[in-house]
Amino acid sequence: MPEQNESRKIERSDIFHIGFYRKTWFHGSFQGMHYRIESVTDENDKKKLRVTTWPGPYNYDHTDDPLKESALFEFSDGGLDAITEYLNEYHRKHFL
Repeated sequence: MPEQNESRKIERSDIFHIGFYRKTWFHGSFQGMHYRIESVTDENDKKKLRVTTWPGPYNYDHTDDPLKESALFEFSDGGLDAITEYLNEYHRKHFL
């Protein structure tokens, strides 16, 4: 039987819809893992979603950069689906 913290996970509805990221970024946390999702422009001038993860307890601005890990995803609903999977896998590997 899985431990209680293994049965919960980040749901797609927890990270809002793609239109939200056209205007602002989102900070979230889940069982000791903090994350930020934002719109960025890559080196080819293409809009992407960047997710950055780091351990708590501090917020993004007060956490040393070496503790942060980032990944880029397509700026789309499919990109948000992939971010949801990424965050759950990252949490499983680094926080359980």
